[in-house]
Amino acid sequence: MRSLILCFTLIACSPNLQTLEMKDRFVPQTSNEITFVSNLFNRIQASSINSKSEYCGLIGVGSNGQLIATTPRMGNSDSCLPPSPEWQKMHVIASYHTHGAADLAYFTEIPSFDDMRTDIEDNTDGYIATPGGRLWYVDAHARIARELCGVGCLIADPAYVDDPDIKLQKSYTLKELSKF
Repeated sequence: MRSLILCFTLIACSPNLQTLEMKDRFVPQTSNEITFVSNLFNRIQASSINSKSEYCGLIGVGSNGQLIATTPRMGNSDSCLPPSPEWQKMHVIASYHTHGAADLAYFTEIPSFDDMRTDIEDNTDGYIATPGGRLWYVDAHARIARELCGVGCLIADPAYVDDPDIKLQKSYTLKELSKF
């Protein structure tokens, strides 16, 4: 086990963040987990879009073996603070965060380089909801981000439009994300 600093910032991690002990994932990703995550995002996506802020938290397995999530924390337009100590009540398997409202000035429809880098450094997978309603999964061990479902599979920002200058891929490596 490694002691890691958990952060969800898109620019840089604050040195004053909680230290979180992350363990290797002990359960494989399942369709039940994806449904759980989709339902979680559909509950917070409208608030994220309306406030133009990221929301974030952790997903884990509770003592009863059921999937649970920490209460979503509101960040700002491009970052989110780590969750409260609720994570101590679960075996963490993934982080989650939204990307707020549609904004063509940012590449909000894909995970950012820092989204993926942080998940890899924390040795935990991650889920990301975009303003267009896409659902992404960051596989920290494989070091790849995969789109699980496309535009509109989650609640989407009514102001969202495809960026005509960017053709999105269905998966990205960390190196590929560094170009954005």
